[in-house]
Amino acid sequence: MVLAATGVVCTLGILAYLAQLHAMASALVTSAYEIRTKADADIAIAAWRKRFGKDFWKESDHPGGEHNYDAQIANLGLARFHIVQPTGVTVGITMRNGQLWSVAVIESTGWYPVASVWVQEWFDDKIPKRIRVLGHRRPYAAWVEFPDSLLENERKKAFALNTKCLVSLRICKTEEEILPGISQMESVATPD
Repeated sequence: MVLAATGVVCTLGILAYLAQLHAMASALVTSAYEIRTKADADIAIAAWRKRFGKDFWKESDHPGGEHNYDAQIANLGLARFHIVQPTGVTVGITMRNGQLWSVAVIESTGWYPVASVWVQEWFDDKIPKRIRVLGHRRPYAAWVEFPDSLLENERKKAFALNTKCLVSLRICKTEEEILPGISQMESVATPD
């Protein structure tokens, strides 16, 4: 009886943790989607730090005046026990010379080979005014990049990562499972 009760409590605890992990990953992707300006980025960084501590964002400086903020939500603790497949969602915010330069969201699954989708929005006038999708015909890695002038409905599709991969017993093996509709995103022109 005690063993059965312990099993039920453990199962409920794991399910609650998985639900929280999924909600956090979805919220992190949503906060990246909502970033349109440096002020938005500052607000998102501050909100996540307030919620999870100052170490939630890893900061780094790079040549050329770049300053990066990277945050990750991963399920590796449960993946080591084979409860779920290993998956992580990372958001990267890059400032250049004090201005918002890019926002990236990366979702990767598996130990090896890794299936991964990298979505990057550029806030730079030199970026071509279209969406580019690279590597989506390979099963393991794809990259979607676009300027901040992308039409809102296309932008929403680009940020529609499947964060359920983080809590799934079955691994998301392809870019289409990680970002549904990626194969229809090629070379969408944006308004000037």
